[in-house]
Amino acid sequence: MKKYTIRDVAKAAGVSHMTVSRVLNNNPRVRANTREKVQKAITEMGYEPNAMARAFVTKKSQLIGLVVSDISNPFYAEISRGIEDKAFDLGYSVIFCSSDENTHRTEACVKNLLRTGVDGMIFTSVHLKEPAAEKLIADGFPVVLVNRKLRNPNCHYVTCNNFQGSYDATEHLINLGYKKIGIISGYSHLSTGLDRLKGYKKALEDHGIPQRPEYIIETSFSADGGFEAAKELLVLKDRPEAIMGGNDYIALGVMDAAEALGLSIPEDFALTGFDNTDFAARSRTKLTTVSQKIYEMGSIAVQIIVDTIDRKNLDYAHKVVLNPNLIIRESCGYQLHKK
Repeated sequence: MKKYTIRDVAKAAGVSHMTVSRVLNNNPRVRANTREKVQKAITEMGYEPNAMARAFVTKKSQLIGLVVSDISNPFYAEISRGIEDKAFDLGYSVIFCSSDENTHRTEACVKNLLRTGVDGMIFTSVHLKEPAAEKLIADGFPVVLVNRKLRNPNCHYVTCNNFQGSYDATEHLINLGYKKIGIISGYSHLSTGLDRLKGYKKALEDHGIPQRPEYIIETSFSADGGFEAAKELLVLKDRPEAIMGGNDYIALGVMDAAEALGLSIPEDFALTGFDNTDFAARSRTKLTTVSQKIYEMGSIAVQIIVDTIDRKNLDYAHKVVLNPNLIIRESCGYQLHKK
């Protein structure tokens, strides 16, 4: 199959090769009828522009770097899909890198992505203090945070109202009659862990229920973390009547711990999660959880990073906070309390 050049396209369209170049780079100075002729020739000939040559001219690689915690986690898989789909629609490709919640590995990811010449970076799993991301922001490099935030307020981010989601889930348990409610939250050096813990505490306070320190455990957002923490809570002499899982993975670990201890959900205690990942509706006991529009967060983040790359939003930081929804299923004992 013949590989056509930009000059071949120009000849077929009856224009100069510079005009074809302007069309490829979306230059607004090209007349509509001329643009149409060029685009028709490109389509008919199956012309593919040389990516390296185009990057040299536009000073853009059309690449976005994406740093996630663990791509095998269903949460990050879904958010990454939202990012990749939107990037494709806007003419960009995505390079993935997993940080494994490790600051040094995050720094290595950033260095490697910069070497590839990415035009901007999206971080889905920053800590409240993340030197590698903060340096990029300070240097004026296009950065968008999604899912988690930094303490630094002067940056673009897209997140869920984690405080409200946790508040709503806690209040739902209270309204069902539970008073002894524990939480296995993510670590408080992560914005998601901190905000969800705050939402839980505020709901208890608003309903006049005293906090019990022994009912609060911080751990990693993982099934293993949930399993180990649940074993501590469920062997207490005065164990919780309900447990809030900081995310669905933690809740999955709680389910495993309950099974190991011969306990049933929701008969022996209620359980909620956070994220509404696929397995929440497919678990052995359908999980009550908080939906935070994961795919949508990723898609919005890409639009912001592309606008930043194109220097369309230099005057202010975009701070997008999506409202969560409580998804009520079996694990909170809702059906039991209705009877």
